[in-house]
Amino acid sequence: MPLPLSRPNVMIIRRSAFIWVMSIDSRAADMLSKGFYKERLEPSECEYLLTFRDRSPVANLAISLADRLTRAECGDTGQICAEIDVSTGPCPCNCRFCSYAEGVTSARFFEIEDSVLVRYVQELNAFSDVRRISLMTIGDTDIDELARRVGIVKDTAKRGTQIYVNTRDVTSDECRILKKAGTYGAYHSCRIGEGTDTEIKEEKRLETIDNLVSAGLSVIAGTGPIGPEHSPKELTDAFFKTADRRCCGADIYAREPVAGTKFNSIGKMSPSRMSQIRAVFTLATSRYDFPINEPFRGTFVQGHNVSYAKYDSVKGKDQLYAARRRLFNNGYQRVMRADSGTNDLTLAYLRQTGSV
Repeated sequence: MPLPLSRPNVMIIRRSAFIWVMSIDSRAADMLSKGFYKERLEPSECEYLLTFRDRSPVANLAISLADRLTRAECGDTGQICAEIDVSTGPCPCNCRFCSYAEGVTSARFFEIEDSVLVRYVQELNAFSDVRRISLMTIGDTDIDELARRVGIVKDTAKRGTQIYVNTRDVTSDECRILKKAGTYGAYHSCRIGEGTDTEIKEEKRLETIDNLVSAGLSVIAGTGPIGPEHSPKELTDAFFKTADRRCCGADIYAREPVAGTKFNSIGKMSPSRMSQIRAVFTLATSRYDFPINEPFRGTFVQGHNVSYAKYDSVKGKDQLYAARRRLFNNGYQRVMRADSGTNDLTLAYLRQTGSV
């Protein structure tokens, strides 16, 4: 598959009957080509690619190539992930960017009832097109109780549904408890500002990732929360701290402004810049071999062909409908089923599922 460049420093864009010839940095073009063809990109090269502004020719080309790579890897097949809050409230970790931090939150303590959890999962089962269910908690969760809830989901969900947890730092023994209960994978993040903007040491977060991997869980490592003030070097350092720890994926996410926190006045990273960052790191990890093989996986960096639905009693179904529409609107031809098969993602399917 040839790189869409006619020569090293020119990008041609066709629209209607007009042709624009857009100059592009030749060094950046060579780096993007390496990533597209699954050659190693060094951290310093990622830093260089991130020095270009969003919506620049280099940024646009990175996004285009990352999209082409993702579609080739996943066979134009999208996945839906449902997230269910099972234990929330004021969090004692008190991270200085978090909406659940004790010092700023107005949230009340909440523990999901078993019957409600069962009902949510049964609703998600309706069309067998939710590939992953992730159980979300705050930083003082009882792991035995979380494992019990994993068992409830396992007993209720469609066969093949992947159960993930997003929880606090865990020991090796706690990882084994979660694995035995039926947990397929876990999300964990070594966050930017760990130890300064949080009260948790960076080493503790990385140790948890290693514990989860050693227990045989499929681990998605987070890079964030990203704000407008973060430099290309800070972003690259944060990403590569976890990228080579035998994880099965990475999630790159922006920081949300939260009233009462020190970051609220700084604002939020633009969607176009976030797309550029995800694209660069997608190309940087195109050569990775996954510890766990799965069909229609896509690329190491999540979010391109994965659509998320926050599921609750108020807007859960609407969120699920929107997740299907996002995949459809982004041009994906199929949606993955819990059993690793696929459903054709057509307008008729959206109507059948009540999504339009």
